[in-house]
Amino acid sequence: MPKYLNKLLSFNIFLIVIISTFLIFNFLDIRVFQFSRSFPELIFFFFKNFIDPISDIFDPLNVIILTLVVLLSNMKLKKELKNKLKLNLMIQKTGCDSKKITDSFGFYSAISLHFFWSLAVAGIVCNIIKYIMGVSRPKYFFLEGFERIDFFNIFHKANSFPSGHTQAAFTLAVLIIIHINKFHIYILTLAVLMGISRIFMSMHFPSDIFFGAYLGAVVPVFLYKYYFEKKINIYKETNVTNVYDFIRLMYWRIFI
Repeated sequence: MPKYLNKLLSFNIFLIVIISTFLIFNFLDIRVFQFSRSFPELIFFFFKNFIDPISDIFDPLNVIILTLVVLLSNMKLKKELKNKLKLNLMIQKTGCDSKKITDSFGFYSAISLHFFWSLAVAGIVCNIIKYIMGVSRPKYFFLEGFERIDFFNIFHKANSFPSGHTQAAFTLAVLIIIHINKFHIYILTLAVLMGISRIFMSMHFPSDIFFGAYLGAVVPVFLYKYYFEKKINIYKETNVTNVYDFIRLMYWRIFI
């Protein structure tokens, strides 16, 4: 995991985020949002037609479906590895020994569980905060006169803080960075653009985006550092297969 991600776990960073969120919420949210309305139509066109459709992928329902698919696949994989007949057929087809096959699937299974728990935990925490805070979304605050904060309001119009789409985008971005450790700038830039698009679509204030990004990033880092890192590194120390070999193993797993 990149060293700069470890800094997210610092208590000082946590305090900075909390204080910054408070200041943005009270002094910058409305001003920045209103300022964003003055941008040229081309900017709105860009975010609406190119970035927002991507951010829609991170709709909470889609994230729930993705996490369930990962969990069910992982459960099915554990059963398959206990099937001696299937395991022996995979040994014949791939030329890998049983330890290499089980270690390889164990390695990628651990990664898939890291994805599942990161998306699930970050999403649950995000929604709990949403329903507690009851912050109105910009378009309802400005157009319908909603209260800025209405604690314990469970309606969609009043669950702006933090941004769920931004949280999910940063969770997935950090997960990819942790396990691929490449293209950091491109991945994070896309996540930032998805967050900004929520402002231009009148769905969120800047503080929603800021805290949603922090929450989305810190959860996978925390889970990796204190649970998954040791387990994944054990597999890395053994002779696990590379991605190409894993794809071959997955092919034979499906078609045997």
